Amino acid sequence: MDEQSFLKACQLRDNGALKEAIEEFCRIAKETSDPIDKAGVLLNAATTLKILGECNLARMQLKAARDVIISSDDPPSKLRADYRLALLNVRIEFEDADISSFEGNITEALARFDLLLTKYEQELKEPDLRECYEMIQARRGFILADLGRNRDALPILQEAESFKGRQAEIRFYLGHCYLAIRDYSKALEWLNEAIGLGLPRRLEYRANCELGIAYYNMKNYAQAKLSFEKSVEKADTEYIQQAQIWKWLQNSSRLLGLNDEADRYSKLGRVAQS
Repeated sequence: MDEQSFLKACQLRDNGALKEAIEEFCRIAKETSDPIDKAGVLLNAATTLKILGECNLARMQLKAARDVIISSDDPPSKLRADYRLALLNVRIEFEDADISSFEGNITEALARFDLLLTKYEQELKEPDLRECYEMIQARRGFILADLGRNRDALPILQEAESFKGRQAEIRFYLGHCYLAIRDYSKALEWLNEAIGLGLPRRLEYRANCELGIAYYNMKNYAQAKLSFEKSVEKADTEYIQQAQIWKWLQNSSRLLGLNDEADRYSKLGRVAQS
């Protein structure tokens, strides 16, 4: 495989040039003879298509990656002896599950991630696959939390504190779970850490809203109001309405004696509902 071209394609993807990266991955795959390397490049194409939101095309690339291995001229014994095959199989199945999550089928995605842990139990204990284990566990923790299964999610997320990647998201979900079980001081700790590390926008406004709820329940209404205002700055209309942020702002303002602001937020809430 042309390593320089592969690294260039990865850089394109990391810089947000997704379509150009996909074209480059597909070109490299055509020119690569080693079946595991070829399938690995196709896997990267699938991952990039998933980021682009092209889930059906991503699954087609995953199928192409599997087909490369199945149709390989190398004897099965040689392929099985190559640790790269175990890594590749886990990563393909991880991406397949993650696509389900991207499509909103999070219960199906969770079942797939659970199956991965069972199916590859021995392989995932190997140092070379440690990163895959961490990816699977982190995703399981996130999904369980999003499903409201906070007590199931907590031990997984607590383990994930030691993982190398996705620390901001792990801290957000820890805060989310502690808020759900009404441990407000721990919720504040983890949510503030998550925001400090830098969250993607879709989680940043959720984190600020949840901070606001924690502060509110601890009767720190000034900080609660500030957090809700930060959430509104970046949240979409659907989330603002779903989380009832105008109502939280109205109540926080009223408790601070800011009646004009409370009336304004009350009006905004009525407009949102109309």
